[in-house]
Amino acid sequence: MTDRNMVTRRTALATIGAGSLAGVAGCLGGSSSTLRFLGFGGNTQEAQMEIFERWADDSEYEIEGTSAGGTTEMISMIQQNPGEFDIVALNDTGMAQGQEEGVLEPIDLDEVSNYTDNIRDGAQELTFLVEDGETIGLIRENGATGYAYNTELVDRELTSWEDIKAEEFDGDVALLDRAVDRFSNCAVAIDADINDAADDEDLFEDVIAEAEAQNENCFSYWSDGATSIQYLRQENATVCEAWGGRVLALQEDGYDHIEYVMPEEGAMAWTDTLAIVDGTENRETVHELLNVTYERENLLDMSEMMNYTIQVEDPPEEMTDLPDYAPVEDLAFRDWSKILPLQDDWSERFQEVKQS
Repeated sequence: MTDRNMVTRRTALATIGAGSLAGVAGCLGGSSSTLRFLGFGGNTQEAQMEIFERWADDSEYEIEGTSAGGTTEMISMIQQNPGEFDIVALNDTGMAQGQEEGVLEPIDLDEVSNYTDNIRDGAQELTFLVEDGETIGLIRENGATGYAYNTELVDRELTSWEDIKAEEFDGDVALLDRAVDRFSNCAVAIDADINDAADDEDLFEDVIAEAEAQNENCFSYWSDGATSIQYLRQENATVCEAWGGRVLALQEDGYDHIEYVMPEEGAMAWTDTLAIVDGTENRETVHELLNVTYERENLLDMSEMMNYTIQVEDPPEEMTDLPDYAPVEDLAFRDWSKILPLQDDWSERFQEVKQS
């Protein structure tokens, strides 16, 4: 599949990063015997730290974890604190921005043989992971951004993006507060490809019209996954754009009346990666840590803890049963060479949509 295909419930997926935790946790700094990890927070950070700590238990190193509210904040933290971080989790947006800002180092795949052995070839070759023939990031987990709804407050099954525009949900819908993400889902909702909209002004205006239509019922936009789950848990929102893994974790906490929907038109997919921060003094040790992380057992454990897909060879049934599971060949990815230069303009249009 090319980067431009976006058609069915599973193939109509354009990537962006997973949920993030607002604010900064953890502590900066550390000695040469400490590796510093910067991530998104939430269950993905917890799962990653558990795997890292397995390695640390058998090494002379300690792991410090810090979380940030999104990719822009992450890259800013790296730039403002040179030498303070060794490894970072970024979504595909962050990978594109990180390469543009020069804050990431190439990865020597000869030192991370478990990655090349256990991750599907197609997933290793995604364009935002490679720059000038060198691997800059390693794919970790991926999922989708569909929506969830409270079945105790809705007396029918919801299956589509069209459903959330119904008058009955006036003032009861919460949506994701990221321009490219929102426009990607709106493109899917009208059977379009966000990459094509980047080149076609008329098509982009159709995407804007759909975003305005979905905005009519929206009472709030959320910027971090924790807020989306809070809205659902506290019944602030009847319908809430959401990440599948977060909703599964909510169901496991006893909220099984919250249903996750992969809309029949399709939904935006995303992927998170691991990358080495430029200037680390622990390059060799970081490669060792990455190699352990990509042992098959650790990858399957992370998938189970995160409730997200990891693109392993021969995935187990528990993974293929996830609501937003799809092999990499069924995913369509955003062309950041087109979209990154448009981000500022799209952000301005998104503000206009929210005020419409």
